[in-house]
Amino acid sequence: MRVLIIEDDTQLNIVLSEFFKIKSFDTVSAKDGIEAVHQIDYEHFDLYIIDINIPEINGLDLLKHIRKTDLNTPIIIITASLEIQNFLTAFENGCSEYIKKPFHLKELDVRVNNLLEMSKSEPIIISDEVYYDLDTETCFYKNEPVPLRYKEKRFCAILMKYIDTVVSNEMIHDYVWEGEIKERYPLRQLIVELRKKLPLDIIQTKIREGYMIEAQK
Repeated sequence: MRVLIIEDDTQLNIVLSEFFKIKSFDTVSAKDGIEAVHQIDYEHFDLYIIDINIPEINGLDLLKHIRKTDLNTPIIIITASLEIQNFLTAFENGCSEYIKKPFHLKELDVRVNNLLEMSKSEPIIISDEVYYDLDTETCFYKNEPVPLRYKEKRFCAILMKYIDTVVSNEMIHDYVWEGEIKERYPLRQLIVELRKKLPLDIIQTKIREGYMIEAQK
């Protein structure tokens, strides 16, 4: 397991690094946003610990950067800020946990263990014949995988990750197109073709908001 710790407080960075080494993690540290982006873009991690108030690029922008291409890796935001807007923005953009400083390492340990346990995903049941495997990002119909192209799979992945929640057009574009020019392949065209392949009409359109998929209750 690899963890990236993004914290500009040298002493806390050292403490967190030692904590994760004791837990047998391969630990990598960064002290500013630019250094962190380089690590994020060129290396693989199983967990991120991110302080909001770091130099160059703040922690919330790093969170958004990660979630543009990676929906699943757990991200814990840590901060001394009491601003409710930071809390809301963090969770709106895919934060897994949020811890306020100062915190006890035992609290961090419990939260990390819970997140890693939760990452062992159960299939999402859409209907009696349709389910989705989060780990492989595959939709199954009558126990057979539905063949989808790359962008179609990414579209399904972000809606399934936020199942029962309306996902905004902006979030969908950021994740599906990964920084490409969106106009080359309009979202509506993608959905029209995807609906032809998926069983049932599972994609719901929320006008001027986005799209969602509902799980079977």
